[in-house]
Amino acid sequence: MRNPFDWEYLTAPLWRMPTWGPLSIAYVVVFSLGFLVCLWVYNDPRRMIRKRDPLLAQFLQRIAGWGLIVFGIGLFFFLFRLGRISAFNLYMRIWLYLSALLAVLWAAYAGHVLVRVYPPLARQRAEEFRRKQYATIPKHAPRRRASTPQSVTRKSR
Repeated sequence: MRNPFDWEYLTAPLWRMPTWGPLSIAYVVVFSLGFLVCLWVYNDPRRMIRKRDPLLAQFLQRIAGWGLIVFGIGLFFFLFRLGRISAFNLYMRIWLYLSALLAVLWAAYAGHVLVRVYPPLARQRAEEFRRKQYATIPKHAPRRRASTPQSVTRKSR
C-alpha cells in the first residue's frame, strides 16, 4: 500500500485506483454505523431518552442532527467513488479524508457538549426543580375530621 497522505494517492484518477481496500472498508463501516446510530438517537424511538431526561434528549438530538449531516456527507462522497462517477472530481480520496476529519471534529464537539456544557445545566435544572418542589404552598389545607367517640367505635367494628 502506498503512503495514504501522498498527494498523488489522494487525487489519483478512478481508473488507477481500486474502489475497495482496507481503508475504504473501514470508512464505509464507520460512516454507515455512525449514520444509523445518529438517525436512531435523533428520532428517539419509543421516547426512551426523552422520558428519562428531557434536557439530555435535547442535547443528544442536537448532536445527532449534526452527526447525520457529517456522516451523510461522507457517505455521499463515497457513493461517487463506489459508482465510479467522475463529476466535479468528487470521487477523489481527499474528499473522503476531509469527511473523516469532519467526523473527528464532530466527535470532539459531541464530547465537549456532553462533558462540559450538559452537566452544569443539568445541575442547575435539578436545583430549580428542588426549589420549586419546596416552594409550592397548597392553596387549601386539607381538612381534618375531628375524631369523635362514634367514629372511633365505627372503625373498630
